[in-house]
Amino acid sequence: MQPSSQLVKRNEDQFESISELLVLNPPKDDVQDGLSPTKVVTVDYRVFQSLEAALPDSITFGLQPLDRGKFDAALVFVPKAKGELNILLSYACSGLKPGGKLFLVGAKKEGVASAAKQLTNWSDNVYKVDSAKHCQLWKAEVAETAKPFELAQFMSTFKFSVNGEPRELATIPGVFSYERLDIGTELLLAQISAHADKMLKGRVLDFGCGSGPIGIMAKILKPEIELEMVDINWLALECTKRSCELNQVTASIYPSDGWAAVEGRVNAVLSNPPFHEGVAYDYQTSERFIQQAKDKMNKYAVLMIVANGFLKYATVIEHHFGRCDVLAETTKFRVYKTYR
Repeated sequence: MQPSSQLVKRNEDQFESISELLVLNPPKDDVQDGLSPTKVVTVDYRVFQSLEAALPDSITFGLQPLDRGKFDAALVFVPKAKGELNILLSYACSGLKPGGKLFLVGAKKEGVASAAKQLTNWSDNVYKVDSAKHCQLWKAEVAETAKPFELAQFMSTFKFSVNGEPRELATIPGVFSYERLDIGTELLLAQISAHADKMLKGRVLDFGCGSGPIGIMAKILKPEIELEMVDINWLALECTKRSCELNQVTASIYPSDGWAAVEGRVNAVLSNPPFHEGVAYDYQTSERFIQQAKDKMNKYAVLMIVANGFLKYATVIEHHFGRCDVLAETTKFRVYKTYR
């Protein structure tokens, strides 16, 4: 059990009189013993899969509409991406009864104290319940049921270009590269454009699609490809869906933890792979994805990724594919390419 969950368990008396409890953003593999939540919601597909067997009737992937005024209380775990918190709190409050209780729990290193300040947007009565194991539990009493939750109110757009033609992407707090393209993705897009004719054909996978720029650019450059876009974050998938609508791009968009949900073989893999999770670096997902890629790629299929220069992806690629070419680099980023 994670320290934040241990703190919740230590304060079980706060939840004893609650019959309808909503839990948002729980940790992976961490069933909330003793709470008996009515509904558990996560935007992380990996968390969803880890808890689905234990909570088959109560867990949901994604912020599906809540019945207004259904819940007596909501327990929100501080998200790793700070931009998600306001979205999760708005969602939670949309389902609370008047006078419902809103709990927030998280680690100090995750910024729970500053995150708790956002509770004042919904309540004038906010206080810290307990602090232990380098975590804090906060509580707010919400006087009125909030308006129905609409994800669109948090979504906006920003501009990018494909071969000089202006395009739009959807963006939302908490999704990578919020409000602008990051330098690494721009470097990768330039190389995709330069190599599109030889590289893009058949089934093309955009791994860790975020708001969708990589796959969308590939589809615009080569409309005949069969584009698939995967991510573990529900908010990212919703952004990608909207970005595809804005650019009139057709794609298969779905959640996947690495290659797990990708059936069959692909002809090209494009990615700015995730490596930063919470407050610590996490390379495991991306390294495992590269390690398993060869068995999911057709013969002569191409793998092209961009990564921070200090990451050892070149070594991983060379080990599994036998070669790794550097197509472009800056002081911070490198674009790598290899073939099966």
